[in-house]
Amino acid sequence: ERHWDREAARLIWTALDLAAGGLQAWQAPFQGHRPRVGVMWGEFDLSATRHRARPTAPPPDRPAFMQNAQVSAYVSVGFSFGTPKAPHAGLYAYIWPQPDGLEGRSWGVDGAAWHADAGLVLLPWTALRETADPHHAVVAFGDAVYEAAVETAGWPSDLIGPRCDGWYMSRTPPTPAAADPGDR
Repeated sequence: ERHWDREAARLIWTALDLAAGGLQAWQAPFQGHRPRVGVMWGEFDLSATRHRARPTAPPPDRPAFMQNAQVSAYVSVGFSFGTPKAPHAGLYAYIWPQPDGLEGRSWGVDGAAWHADAGLVLLPWTALRETADPHHAVVAFGDAVYEAAVETAGWPSDLIGPRCDGWYMSRTPPTPAAADPGDR
């Protein structure tokens, strides 16, 4: 028999739901290759990635699965409950290959900062939860990281389309069409 903490499970679900919704909204306007937000098996984090069709040279000292992931340029934003490099829950982001010039930038949300030692932009969960609109803060964080990719790594700025209500373009239900008398 195993016991579980109902409140801990609720908090975990709340965090995953908030992060997934914000990451989906961030992904929505990108017109390049962008898989859906997904769970990454290595650290059980959520990740949203925007790919660019520009070949890169993966480091040969990395495991094969990492080399495979690094064959082209990408921007990744995600949520993690913590890792050895970043032991606290929150959002992370990085640009591959990592460009110069990421120090001293604004990352769209108070509390977000570049951590050169980890090669990540980190936004602690506590700082995210203190914002007036955490969902919007996730999107603003991702937008700031993509802007950094445009400014420091030469990513095209014209791959961003209009932002609508999220991944499915609108949460407003469609109006039923009137029946056409000719359809009988």
